[in-house]
Amino acid sequence: MTAAITSIVSISHQDSFGKQNIWEILTPLGNQSEVIAPDYKTYIPPASLRRFSPVLRMALTAAQVCQNETSVPFDSISVGTSLGCLKDTERFLQTFITATGDTLSPTAFIQSTHNTIAGAISMALGNHSYNMTHTQNSLSFETALIDGLLCVQEGKKNVLVGAADEAIEFLDVLKPHVIQSTVPFTSGATFLSLQPDTAGNGKKVIDCAVHFNNTNTEEAITTFLKKNQIDANAIELVLFAGEIPTTIGIKQINYEQYTGLYYSSAAFACHLANDYALAEGKYVLIVNHQVNSKLGLTLIK
Repeated sequence: MTAAITSIVSISHQDSFGKQNIWEILTPLGNQSEVIAPDYKTYIPPASLRRFSPVLRMALTAAQVCQNETSVPFDSISVGTSLGCLKDTERFLQTFITATGDTLSPTAFIQSTHNTIAGAISMALGNHSYNMTHTQNSLSFETALIDGLLCVQEGKKNVLVGAADEAIEFLDVLKPHVIQSTVPFTSGATFLSLQPDTAGNGKKVIDCAVHFNNTNTEEAITTFLKKNQIDANAIELVLFAGEIPTTIGIKQINYEQYTGLYYSSAAFACHLANDYALAEGKYVLIVNHQVNSKLGLTLIK
């Protein structure tokens, strides 16, 4: 299912937007870190910008830049989001609870649904092709990536794959009850363009796999590499989130120290892999183990 990455864009808590090599600007996050946003007015009409929540602004801008960097319109759009448009969801629920009239504006409800992001991208780009949203908790991005790889395998020429999630204050209230982590909740969006691997230049996504009921991470990694006929010694860099009980790879980096905690941050790890200077014949393995029972594996060369 190999596909070439022809464009990749991230908006995050790092100064990653528009950078040629994001490794040059990486700094570990502090607890008060905020999204470093570009000038959205350059990419989104002011009338739309006013009513779009931060996650929509990030996703639309990243998708627009990906489109600008390729002359071929997208013939598939596959978006992953774990929690969707949280600010709009919160606004809708607050309005629903406090409204005294018989009618409610549907805008906040419409923009609160998970597939708002993919739909808004389609409308902004004037794109009427295949459009799909994947929301599988911490494996939302990987599922969207698998869908994108399948689209390329089926003959699509240019596929937009991405992920976006945002943080709201209420998540900090829930955090002690749902996850044991010292990493702060954050926001981020990463989108990439996948095309058939014909030129042989640039980074390629070799394969992606998800395990929704993972019980043995080391065995899953071994099986994944064996399926792709990759020797463990060929893994130069492992980008991981959560715990990985293995010493595979020459270098291991926990990418959450740069992304913070949002459940589709594996997409940003793809950007890190894309910009990493690999030795000849070596690979980057992304291990997403944010949730104990769920495992996402992505192999990039």
